Amino acid sequence: MDMKNIGKNIQKLRNEIGLTQAQLAEKVDFSANHISRIEIGASAMSLESLISLSNALNTTPDYLLFGEYEITPDRALLFISEKLKDLTTDEKEYIIGAIDVLRVMKINRK
Repeated sequence: MDMKNIGKNIQKLRNEIGLTQAQLAEKVDFSANHISRIEIGASAMSLESLISLSNALNTTPDYLLFGEYEITPDRALLFISEKLKDLTTDEKEYIIGAIDVLRVMKINRK
C-alpha cells in the first residue's frame, strides 16, 4: 500500500467535506496527531482503521486506497448533503432553484 497516496486521498476528501483533522479524529476515535501522521503517509493503518475512516468520510475504501470510486446515487446524495449542511436557508433555496433550472434545461434538450 502506498501510504502517502492514501494519506493524500484522506486529506483531500476531509478538506472537501470541511472537516478538520480534530473533527475527523473524533469521529473515528483517533488522536488528531494520528490523523496528521496518516495524512502525510508516516503512519500505517489497519484494515479496521481504513474502514472507520471510509465510513467517517462517507466514501469507500477504494477511494482512499486508489483515489477513485464510482459515484452511485447514494454516494452523490451523501456528498451533496455534506456540502449543504452548513449553508443558510437562503443559500439552500438558491441551490434548489439552480437544480430546478438544470432539470428544465435537460428536459428542453431532449
